[in-house]
Amino acid sequence: MCQCRGRMGGRYLFTRVLPCAILTIRPRRAASPSLNSGVRAHQTMTVTELTRPKRLWVAAIMNILVAAISVAAVAFLLLSSNPNIPESIRPGLSTTLLALGTAGLLILASVLALFRVQFARWLMLAAALIFFGILGFQSLTLLVSSGASLPAEAAPKLWANVIRNTLGIAINAWALLSAKTGVFFLGGRPNQSFKADGSAAA
Repeated sequence: MCQCRGRMGGRYLFTRVLPCAILTIRPRRAASPSLNSGVRAHQTMTVTELTRPKRLWVAAIMNILVAAISVAAVAFLLLSSNPNIPESIRPGLSTTLLALGTAGLLILASVLALFRVQFARWLMLAAALIFFGILGFQSLTLLVSSGASLPAEAAPKLWANVIRNTLGIAINAWALLSAKTGVFFLGGRPNQSFKADGSAAA
């Protein structure tokens, strides 16, 4: 540390006092590069986690469209006055409630999953298993029970329905059980830890 002694003359002020003052002023230490890089990496990770995975978009939109078509088909069979529609095809009360209930649950769960509601991930998976499982099981049961009496043109349609509903279950499992989707639904926790790290560093 500089010791400034002597008379405070003009020449002494410029030759001794000012150099001492300049030397005693220490510059602020810059933030550690490793700390800055860690913070930037944490911010990047947080932003990435908050982005909805594309596979979740695919599964949710598929569920909403298929369930909406199912609701429209049930409504058409119930409300249509077309005499060409036989009464045996029109759904009964229990069938209507089951179809509308499972389709409505699938739509609601898919919308909640897109809004990142925590329990909606498993609700959407359960609703997809119930909705697509019932449709596929009905077609498979009709194929097995009818046997040789089933018309030749009906069998390919029923098999296509079984395959289509199996794919619906597979797509939902692929979208909801992936690691990216799990990180998305848990994306609120890194935000809290980042705030804690920022307050501690401050």
